[in-house]
Amino acid sequence: MSFKPALVALASMLVAQPVTAQQRQQNVQILAQAYDRCMATYAVRLTKTPATDEEIYSQATALCASLDSQLKAALNAQLEPAQAAEILRSIDEQAKPNFMATLAQIRSDRAGRSGG
Repeated sequence: MSFKPALVALASMLVAQPVTAQQRQQNVQILAQAYDRCMATYAVRLTKTPATDEEIYSQATALCASLDSQLKAALNAQLEPAQAAEILRSIDEQAKPNFMATLAQIRSDRAGRSGG
């Protein structure tokens, strides 16, 4: 999925955190990966339906809302407020454009495999 730029920023911020927080950092990374997989899974599934891109995005975000909430809570709990706010802002800004690009890529790949 295309949420990678925001997740890379998250990972780089977490690397700078003290080693004593390594287990918590892993939990944030696991949540970020799980959220990314959730959104990707629904992107693939829902592009097989007649739903519009906006409807697909809305459905995917609703279906992955629990993971999103867990990830945001973990970021807020484990990072300094300014760092957490910046990462969350970046994730929020990039989420929809990256998701839409992913939908286009899924459809393109699918069309290429079907020969048309």
